[in-house]
Amino acid sequence: MPSPSTRKRPQKKVSRKQEATSTWWKPLSLGILGFFVLCLAIEYFKEGGRLAFLRHTVEEATQTNTLTAFNPAGYEVTGLDISHHQRQIDWKKVKAQNIKFTFIKATEGITHQDRYFARHWRQAKKHDLLRGAYHFFLPARNAEEQARNFLNKVKLEAGDLPPVLDVEVTNHQSDEEIRAGVQLWLDMVEEEYDLKPIIYTNYAFYEKHLAGHFDDYPLWIAHYNPKKSHLLANQKWVFWQHTERGRLEGVKGNLDLNVFNGTMEDLYNMCYEPNNL
Repeated sequence: MPSPSTRKRPQKKVSRKQEATSTWWKPLSLGILGFFVLCLAIEYFKEGGRLAFLRHTVEEATQTNTLTAFNPAGYEVTGLDISHHQRQIDWKKVKAQNIKFTFIKATEGITHQDRYFARHWRQAKKHDLLRGAYHFFLPARNAEEQARNFLNKVKLEAGDLPPVLDVEVTNHQSDEEIRAGVQLWLDMVEEEYDLKPIIYTNYAFYEKHLAGHFDDYPLWIAHYNPKKSHLLANQKWVFWQHTERGRLEGVKGNLDLNVFNGTMEDLYNMCYEPNNL
């Protein structure tokens, strides 16, 4: 006769109902996970979708392989442009290095708003730098909604620089589609502020997609080769981003540095002045 310690206990029978309950969540979880991955994949590959920034191809800011960083001589007004990549900025140190203006990323596409814009916007004004806001344009997204995104985020005050449209990706759109969207954005923002926006682009993108168009708008050009002329298609640039590898005390890492093609008086004359003042 087996001892009590070795005696086998009768196994409890698992009912069909319990068995079904213990296994139903597995295929459901896999299905939910698969659906989530599919949605992400669709959003990623959708032209101008919320994840399109992961696959932006920004054309080089020069038509050569030389990306020589240099400090252009002969320009008295210097500035920088920033976004969420520059989280902490010691504006007092920045201003002490003869920085007169800054452009700050505000929005992108139809929904994205830069999470550090409000902080940078306030601090720049507090330290008496001329400030401007820019929108990163996605040609495959609705231009009217992109303009609304920018206008909802940015409220210009007297003395602010004109709004900027950053155009440097195609999202696989044709030149005609790109230019039509750009024009719509520019028209809506100009109507709001009665002030012509600035177009920012790089040398290669300008020559390939925009040259001969939008000649009435101030041009801010990214161009990193000092051996090339900065008169593009007979249009004179207003701002020149001469390096993306600049360094300043008070800002960690590399950043974009710019010069203005004029005097401080010229720059002040570009700034926004509300009609009710």
